Amino acid sequence: MASLIDLVKEHIGPQELSQISEQLGTDQATTQQAVNTALPALVGGLANKAQQPQGGSEIQQLMGSHAGVLGGLGSLLGAGAPADGGGILGRILGQNQPDVQQGVQQASGLGSDQTRKLLMILAPIVLGALAKRMMNHGEAQNPAEIQKTLQQDGQHAREQAEAHSPSMGGLLGKIMGMAESPEMRNR
Repeated sequence: MASLIDLVKEHIGPQELSQISEQLGTDQATTQQAVNTALPALVGGLANKAQQPQGGSEIQQLMGSHAGVLGGLGSLLGAGAPADGGGILGRILGQNQPDVQQGVQQASGLGSDQTRKLLMILAPIVLGALAKRMMNHGEAQNPAEIQKTLQQDGQHAREQAEAHSPSMGGLLGKIMGMAESPEMRNR
């Protein structure tokens, strides 16, 4: 099964990246770097949320309201950052939202407003990709499976974050309550 990050990246092609760049006021290379930094942070936030009491059920609700996002991605991106994007970020990242925003900002070189806007754009896309994958495997109605899947995705997200920015890898490890692995320490 493809990771959640890989699934999202499959849907963010040159056209979508151009639309995001336009909204952020950046060039495509900067936007690509920022997306590569932000996606693991969002997936790690979801993984953390899934491990909390009732987290799987709350993510299930969020998935339900974003299930068709990938099918209308062009129009979503054309409309700008979703109005509910800030609320979604709060529900996904919780008290870690300021740390994640700052980490993505530092690792990507975006400004504060650009970073927040990027996270608000990507959050519904990540939820839509998760919903699609869980529905394709018949597991969208099972909070325990959502938790299990996101735990695996969280580990992959941390590895991806570490590859792009060691500081983001460390931040995700902290958020997800993971001890640093020997492989991570020796990089």
